[in-house]
Amino acid sequence: MQYCVDHPEEISKLAKVKAQVSEVKGVMMENIEKVLDRGEKIEMLVDKTDNLRSQAQDFRTQGTKVKRKMWIQNMKMKLIVFGIVLALILIMFMSICRGFSCLK
Repeated sequence: MQYCVDHPEEISKLAKVKAQVSEVKGVMMENIEKVLDRGEKIEMLVDKTDNLRSQAQDFRTQGTKVKRKMWIQNMKMKLIVFGIVLALILIMFMSICRGFSCLK
């Protein structure tokens, strides 16, 4: 106690140090909260990324299926047109030659 009475400047230095420690403690608590919030946001971002990756894979699969389906539909249409043209040529040939008499 006598020391405190004899050295009041040391007491004020101690109070300043305590205030600085308290301030640093507050800043560190804020930083810890920010880090925890950032961690939660990163986890949410990872979940969204996984979801998007899954959706992209599904989209790619569906796109491939649609591409195949359209290719088949296109081939069917080409075969139908080819068949009609072939039938028209055959009909014209038959009408001009009156049957297969032109082949003899």
